[in-house]
This record gives sequence, structure tokens and C-alpha cells, in this order.
Amino acid sequence: MNIAYYFKNIDSTEAIKTYVADKTTKLQERMHHIEGVDARFSVERQNQMFEITVHADATVFHIRKTEKDMYAAIDLAMEVLNNQIDRYHKKIAEKNTALENLQQLPVFNQPEPDEAALISVFEAPVKPMDDTEAILQLQANKYRFLMFHHNNEQRYSVVMARPDGNYSVVSPLPDDGQYQETVVKLEAGETKPLTESLYPMAKLTIAEAIERLEENNLDYLVFVNDETLRMNLLFHGKHGELIIKKPAI
Repeated sequence: MNIAYYFKNIDSTEAIKTYVADKTTKLQERMHHIEGVDARFSVERQNQMFEITVHADATVFHIRKTEKDMYAAIDLAMEVLNNQIDRYHKKIAEKNTALENLQQLPVFNQPEPDEAALISVFEAPVKPMDDTEAILQLQANKYRFLMFHHNNEQRYSVVMARPDGNYSVVSPLPDDGQYQETVVKLEAGETKPLTESLYPMAKLTIAEAIERLEENNLDYLVFVNDETLRMNLLFHGKHGELIIKKPAI
């Protein structure tokens, strides 16, 4: 299992790494496929904070706990994580039963920032398209956002509808930590650029992205994933659940 360890204001020790590794190894018995684990240790105002993010089964589990003792924080976080996995498996079973019985799917409640967060992860389409086709796809499918792969370019962009009836196309600029927002107008089946603006694109962990989204009451957040160094889109689904869109390649 691939575990990435990060330490802030606290010394890195093999003992604490081994302790976390022993705890997380048991997760392999409970999940079909674990892509990776991100374990973060920090000290803030004499409090020991442990954060764990698990990428598994097309889902991201994130737990953050603070205690006076780091090992206690780890134990509490792992207990909550295992409970979250239990709830996830239960929801999957309920969803399958609901589909079989043509019943309404369960509603997901929006998590509190310091509690476990279950995040659905979706990959953007591999099929390349230009801005015009992306906007037409957005309209046809009544999406709020659409992440798409540009024609003849190794980059993904996000397109979204604006209140003024125009569209914003957000694209990362190569190697400079910025993104460009182009406001375009769709006219007679063609896009017409109206304005262009440059903004810094933050490099965040998923935990930091969730915190920024919630603290600033944002509708969505486009950021560079600190683990993959690829652009991600984080937003709330129609039932309040957290969703991440990420590039497929």
C-alpha cells in the first residue's frame, strides 16, 4: 500500500509511521482497491493533529482529529474512518436495493468540517473537445460544471454557466501556478471571447480544499491537487454530498 507521510511542526519518526502503517494495512481487508493513503501529522497550539485521506473504490475518505497525544488522535481518526467505511458499504447496499426496487435513493447530508468526509470521485471524459463543444455538452446535459480535455492539448479545463447568460472557461496555465478564466459568449453555435483574467491557482490537499470551500461558503473550488499535481474541481452535489471531478489521464 502506498502511504505518503507529511509532518508539520513535529519530528518525523519511524515509530509513528509504523503505527499508522499497521492501522491502515487492515483497510485492505475492507476495501476492494486502495489507490493511496495520505497521512499528515501536525502540532498547532500544543494540540496534536492527525489527518488521513484514503483514496479507495472511486471514493475519497477524509478524517481529521485533534488530541493532546498524537497516538490518541490516530486511534480516534481510524475508529471514525472504519465507521465511515461501514456507513459507505451500507449506503452502497441501500442504493443497490433501491435500484432493484425502483425506490428513491438515500439523501446524503453535508459533513461538518471536522467530521469524516465521504467524497465521490468522477473522472472527466477522455474524448477531446473544444470550448464550443464543451458548452453544448453542458447545455444538453444540464450540468452545472463540465471538466473536459482540450483538442490537441495535454490539459483539462472547466466550463460553467454564468448568471449573465455567458460562460466561463477556466484553464490552468503550464508551470506558473496560475489559471486563466475566459468569459465567452455562445452565438450561432460559435464561441466569442469577451474577457480574459488571470488568477493564482492554489495547490491544496483534499483536506485543505474542503476547508477552503466550507469556510468561504463557495459554490465550487478549482485547485491543483497537492498529491497528483493535476487540476481538480470540488463542489457540492444536489444532495449536499461532496464531489470531486479529476482528469481521466
